[in-house]
Parts: sequence; structure tokens; C-alpha cells
Amino acid sequence: MSTLFPEPGPRLPDFQSLLLKGSYHASAPIHLVLSHIAQDADARAILLTPHRGSFKNALVDLNDESLDRTNGHGCTCALAQRTDVYYPPTLAHLRLLLSMLHEYDGTLHHTKTTLEAAPSLLVLHEISSYFSSRSSEATCVHPVQDLRIY
Repeated sequence: MSTLFPEPGPRLPDFQSLLLKGSYHASAPIHLVLSHIAQDADARAILLTPHRGSFKNALVDLNDESLDRTNGHGCTCALAQRTDVYYPPTLAHLRLLLSMLHEYDGTLHHTKTTLEAAPSLLVLHEISSYFSSRSSEATCVHPVQDLRIY
């Protein structure tokens, strides 16, 4: 079963979909992805988070001992290779990325969005930030007040 914590942390119940609300430690998405993939040799995961810098800084600040202890191990590296991490900065970028992701069907549309196999886990990390006014300002189209065609 998947977990948000390092071993031997508490396990999540089996789930089809899961919503986590509230505070959790910075490495929780990493533990969730790695523990999920470890359960099945064919499992793949995608992690979407809007702010690469803040995500990385939070992981560095946390200094998760279990990740530090295992990040160079072959098993952890093999699990990480079956994970794709994307950093769409705005809601428009997220929508575009999600619309472009597809499983390889003999045609390579784009190397970044063509997946070998469909993921068994999709993690939308900090999704609420896509709906803040600051994030949506960059993608809003303001109507032209006075458009005259001559």
C-alpha cells in the first residue's frame, strides 16, 4: 500500500482517487509516488507541481533523512525512472500539458508528452495555487474595451 511517509510509516488504504487537504511534509508527494510504484513492476507515475523552485527548496529545507539515505540506491533510482515530474507554472500550462499527454500508439507526437504506458498514479501537487489570482492573471485575456475596424 502507498504511503506519505518513509518506511515504516503508516500506510494509506487502497484508493481509486485520493484528496489530501491541509499541511503535510514536503517529501510526502515523493514518498507517495515511490511507494506506489514499488508495489507493481509495471506501474508508472506522474507528479505535477506548479513551482519547481519552491518544491525543490522545501525538499532541501526538510532534509528528509530517509530520502538522503536511499536516493543513491539502485532500487530507488529504478523507481524514480518510472516517474515523470512536470512543472506547469500556470493553469493554462497545466491544461495544455494534460491535453497533450498520451500513451504511445505508434506515432510520436512529442517526446515530452508521449508516454510509454499510461500512468497508474497522477499526483497534482499544490493544485490550489493554480486558482489563485496571481497565477491566473498571467493567462487571462482582457477584453478590448473599444475595438473599431476601419
